[in-house]
Amino acid sequence: MNGATIRPRLWLAGILLAEIAGCRSAPPVLPPIPASSGLVMTTPGEAAAVPAGQTLIDRGVAVVNGDILLMSELQEAVFLYQHEVQGAPAAGEDSGELQRKVLARMIDQRLQLQEARREKVEVGADDVRAVVDDFVKRNGGDREKIGAEMRAQGLTWDALSREYRDQLLVQRIRGRRVSRRTTVTESEVDAYMAENRAKLEAGLKYHARHIAVQTEPPEQPAAWERAKVEIDALVARLRDGAEFASLARERPGDASAASGGDLGWLARGELESSFEGPLLALPPGGVTEPIKGPSGYHLFQLEAREELTPQLVAEARQQARDLLFQRKVQERLDEWLEGLRRKALIRIQL
Repeated sequence: MNGATIRPRLWLAGILLAEIAGCRSAPPVLPPIPASSGLVMTTPGEAAAVPAGQTLIDRGVAVVNGDILLMSELQEAVFLYQHEVQGAPAAGEDSGELQRKVLARMIDQRLQLQEARREKVEVGADDVRAVVDDFVKRNGGDREKIGAEMRAQGLTWDALSREYRDQLLVQRIRGRRVSRRTTVTESEVDAYMAENRAKLEAGLKYHARHIAVQTEPPEQPAAWERAKVEIDALVARLRDGAEFASLARERPGDASAASGGDLGWLARGELESSFEGPLLALPPGGVTEPIKGPSGYHLFQLEAREELTPQLVAEARQQARDLLFQRKVQERLDEWLEGLRRKALIRIQL
């Protein structure tokens, strides 16, 4: 029931995508429901333990603008929440903490349902049936098994349908009050693309060549002086028109000499940052200044690099637009829910 998830490509690694996830803050806690309300605690699973001749009465756990939320409804919501997140409560989270978390979600949902009723939002039976079928599919597809597990928790298919109908109503009132009023401008997309250019290019490879002049032994200053003279001579020959690959082949002691210093296509991060930074700052065909390493001097040539094609840029812009839209929707949703809470009369007894 969340907003659509945007799947980033490998070359768009690092961009985190937001989902519409509901509220982040708990509703205000007002005085508890009076004991004189006549509601007493029981649960669906306790029915068999009720003494003969006594009436089974559910217990209210909260009142939202006059609507009473019952313990049985909370248990149903906890059951659904655990199935939605595919597992038990998080480590260190006891059942009481889980109930309070789910109750906060229920209160926000009830506030939104009240808004949906005021605006006469409707949901069709076919829509509800489709969502229930999806729930069954996501939980293994065995309706009999799922039904047995639900009955053990005191939950019926009718209750499940009501819950998903409410979720659809909430989704539609959010669309009317939040999503439809949210826009993203092209200038905002431009700014995001400029800010995240490095992330967009993180998956693009480059082709490089390398020449090394080692200092032997590296602990002697004279060896470094000889290596510096040698690397400067190579730079002078390159400036006079010599080919980088030919110079690399002249250095039989270099592991890549036979291939003309060819390092092949490299991913970002494969070279040391002290080498990769100056290399990627070059245009194709460019050669770095001598770079001093732990055991000698190095020259690198950038043969070629992958570029963002118009298609990839267009896809990246759409992903950026979707991400910015989701962020804005979440911010507006939080503001709208906070406004509903401020105006509401909410009493909690859990």
